[in-house]
Amino acid sequence: MDNDDNAPETPDDGLDLASLYLESVKARMDPEQFATLEEAVDELAHMLSDGQPGTFEAGGRDTFTPDVQREFLAVMAILTTGRMDHHVVELPGPDGSTGYAVVTAEVANDPEKLEEFRADLHRQITEQQAVDEELDGIARASGLDTGD
Repeated sequence: MDNDDNAPETPDDGLDLASLYLESVKARMDPEQFATLEEAVDELAHMLSDGQPGTFEAGGRDTFTPDVQREFLAVMAILTTGRMDHHVVELPGPDGSTGYAVVTAEVANDPEKLEEFRADLHRQITEQQAVDEELDGIARASGLDTGD
């Protein structure tokens, strides 16, 4: 039987590592920001345990700062892989907006691979935006409410 090397050995492996990581974050993060991080991680843990898609309410708060976003991505990677050997890198979007990505150490430590990853991601985002705009145009032409 094939084994996914990135999957946690048991569901608790990711939780145990994430808890350990969160303790180290708590010691160095502003308490209000940490409370926001804990809320987002709690929502994620419930979504993962239920196996259902969902949205994050914590993301709309003023305290969901770039630091909180980076730490949330790190915890999300730990929960979903059961590993701590990933890197969160800043990866500006095609429009220059701040963004982050979780990558392997191999990609994070190789400028060429990181640039290739960024270019591929930007291409995918640009293609998706074009599809979304086309669908929005079709919906408008058909007289459908697009929510704008």
